Amino acid sequence: MKTFLLSILVLATSVLSAQNFRLGFQTSPHFSWINSSNGEISNDEVRLGLRYGLDADIYLAGFPRYTINTGLFVANHSFKAQYTTAQSFSINGKVFDEAVNILYKTNYVEIPMNIKLRSDMFYRMTFYGQFGLSNLFNISASATSSDKQLDGDSVNDGALNRHIRFYNVNMIMGGGMEYDVGSNTSINVGVQYSNGLTDVTKIESLNEKSVFNSLRLIVGVMF
Repeated sequence: MKTFLLSILVLATSVLSAQNFRLGFQTSPHFSWINSSNGEISNDEVRLGLRYGLDADIYLAGFPRYTINTGLFVANHSFKAQYTTAQSFSINGKVFDEAVNILYKTNYVEIPMNIKLRSDMFYRMTFYGQFGLSNLFNISASATSSDKQLDGDSVNDGALNRHIRFYNVNMIMGGGMEYDVGSNTSINVGVQYSNGLTDVTKIESLNEKSVFNSLRLIVGVMF
């Protein structure tokens, strides 16, 4: 929680102290899937989700071609994992000792922090590329298992019993285009790939690391 509050403070301070910045909104669909270091845990389905919220470009040294891109978003991710582990494991006191599929549904507050490089304008279009990190703070998570032991159950019951970790960090890269429609307003369209760097699940009896990746269609407007 301290890390989350500190990130909010840094974001607000950066935007308020910047001499040149732009704000906007995004409503961007994405597809998410899970990867595990354990070969007995595999992704079973690519799932559709949505990220929406405030987008911000802060100009470096006042130059709009070089910006720090950040924002404050709510991101809905879901991923379905297939467990065929020889070792049994438990979630919420439910023991799984046979092959099972578990669908996780998660909600995060997301604060990206990346460098965006923008081109000059061509026929009212500006192209950009971006690379950096994104901080995700889990605010809710539930799970449904194919054997019905879990049926939309919350898997984060208190700070000491979290099966979806509170903090996650992803590496993001992407690119897109802004189309100037006049009055300092532009339509933002792009593609962004997000690669998980930290373990998203916490199942102590299994020696593994699971991360989730996503591919996002950026749809937004900047003012």
